[in-house]
Amino acid sequence: MFLNPPKKNFPKKNLFYDFVIKYLIVMINKKSIMFLLFLLQAGVYSQSLYIPLEYLAAYENGTRSLDGNPGTEYWQNHADYKITASIDPSTGILKGSAAITYYNASPDSLDRIVIRLYQNINKFDAMRDFPFKSVSDSEGITINALTVGKKSYNMPTDTSLEYTGTNLIIKNIVIAPGKQSVINISWEFKIPKDNGIRMGQYDSTIMFIAYWYPQIAVYDDIDEWDMTEYTGNAEFYNDFNNFDVKITVPSDFGIWATGELQNPESVLAPQILSKYAEAQISPTTVNIITANDIPGGVFSSSSQTNTWRFIAKSVSDFTFGVGKDMLWDGRSAEGGNKKVFVNSVYKPSSVTFYEVCDIAAKTVELLSKDLPGIPFPFPKVTVFNGKGGMESPMMVNMGASDQRIWTVHTTVHEVVHSYFPFYMGINERKYAWMDEGWAQMLSEYIQYEIDKTIDFRARNVKRYLDYSGQFDEIPMMYPSHMIRGEMYGNHAYFRPANAYNMMRDFMGDAEFKKALQEYIKRWNGKHPTPYDFFFTFEDVTDDDLGWFFEPWFFKQGYPDLAIDTAYVKDDLLRIGVAREGELPVPVALTVKFKDGSTKRAYRTVSAWKNEEEESIWIEIETDKKPLLIELGSPYIPDSDTTNNYWQFK
Repeated sequence: MFLNPPKKNFPKKNLFYDFVIKYLIVMINKKSIMFLLFLLQAGVYSQSLYIPLEYLAAYENGTRSLDGNPGTEYWQNHADYKITASIDPSTGILKGSAAITYYNASPDSLDRIVIRLYQNINKFDAMRDFPFKSVSDSEGITINALTVGKKSYNMPTDTSLEYTGTNLIIKNIVIAPGKQSVINISWEFKIPKDNGIRMGQYDSTIMFIAYWYPQIAVYDDIDEWDMTEYTGNAEFYNDFNNFDVKITVPSDFGIWATGELQNPESVLAPQILSKYAEAQISPTTVNIITANDIPGGVFSSSSQTNTWRFIAKSVSDFTFGVGKDMLWDGRSAEGGNKKVFVNSVYKPSSVTFYEVCDIAAKTVELLSKDLPGIPFPFPKVTVFNGKGGMESPMMVNMGASDQRIWTVHTTVHEVVHSYFPFYMGINERKYAWMDEGWAQMLSEYIQYEIDKTIDFRARNVKRYLDYSGQFDEIPMMYPSHMIRGEMYGNHAYFRPANAYNMMRDFMGDAEFKKALQEYIKRWNGKHPTPYDFFFTFEDVTDDDLGWFFEPWFFKQGYPDLAIDTAYVKDDLLRIGVAREGELPVPVALTVKFKDGSTKRAYRTVSAWKNEEEESIWIEIETDKKPLLIELGSPYIPDSDTTNNYWQFK
């Protein structure tokens, strides 16, 4: 760990060239020399960035490249999940069984499997980032049966099993490179009512189910097994898996889930089925289930229960909403080069939800067309009226707001997550800013397009300044799962959103979009690290961006500009602007003249590209007498505005 080490000790290009020299000593054949030439060329950029040893090892092993591309030896594992589950709303008990085929694409022979048991966060003595509200939800998950291959385990006391909070480690196995193993597991847990984090049973008729099935952790080329415990704040890091899921509920309850519904004709009443089919292709919203439909029954009633089947391919997770007497809207949206089925499910009393389907559709279309300008990753997206605001592949779980602007805000933000982390496979447990930060920044523009009540870009500046420069403000490269309390929000959302906006500003819209699209194209369906992001942007722009990346992503500090001096000579107003804080930001000046007129001057953050530069001069031609100079903008963070004014006598 490092916070703000002295410059002489900060690992710059010395680590990179140490790596090159070590490689040269070991490898001397022609292929290695060519690789060294590539490394030396790539090392021109970001020589100021600290690169930890395990990341350098990935470059040496060829799984990643210093130009930001996946390496020639890049690999990642995945699994096929076949899950059967049932829910009894009267007891709140979920029971499930799964056959999981896990494929080892790594070059390593695996002697263990790590399985996440998320619901153990609800045990009374579990470590959590949020307060425990009620002991009624304190049982956690129960594993009833477990086999790996032909080996069965005695639950829960088998010596080959090790429980570490929310992780279960299955030891004494062998999965050779290129081979697979089948894990059969059955489990049950009580769906939490009071303590549910991002999921739960909200009343007798509505629940949202996430973090619910035993999930194989990620084994990657950086850390090997991801052993991070789930404590509430840190969210996703999953492989891209295939799901075939069957869920049984009472026949008066519906299911809306990740993936595409395979048997609508078996679970939907005929009149609802026809409107469901219409909504799939309609460019305007179709009310699939209305309040008038509910009394006559909207689901199949041929038996006491219905089994809903969903299939989702190459997605990082599977969640679903369960509801009775819910309204359902749907429509088609332009998702780039394809149609996307957008739908919303909500309680009749949730008045602001009546517009959500159209808000989500507009979001899909703007994301696909404008920024990032990449076709929407999934064939559908559902916004479910549960509680809070939480994303998962093809699903949004959110409560109903009393104000339209907050309905817009939550809907847009969660739909943006379809790209980060669900299309990109980001390790949000370590780098939440690679996920939440992008969602925060990209949603600013879409939200303002739909509802101008709040300028969220300016709001994100203010929120960042609430925390900027405090002792416990941790650099973004500090692992996210180690950050507690309110500072997590700044680390994951506000500081990175401001950094991304400044990048867009100094790069220009076209170059920024080009770099972002290339980053997405290279790493969708894979697991990018921060360095893959840094190096890709440098590769696309053909420029060293370390002058910006180092302070904003690696260092403690705060932004603070000041007007140092100003004077007029020969019809030229010269203004000296000093950088009082460690973090570079753009310079926006407004000059007010005695005749009531104004002039403005602006420099992007690249004005501070010379890291040693502590002040810059800005010149404005004028034949008028200046009265006042004001420094700043609602879109530029500045921790101390008392030094932002210069009054002429």
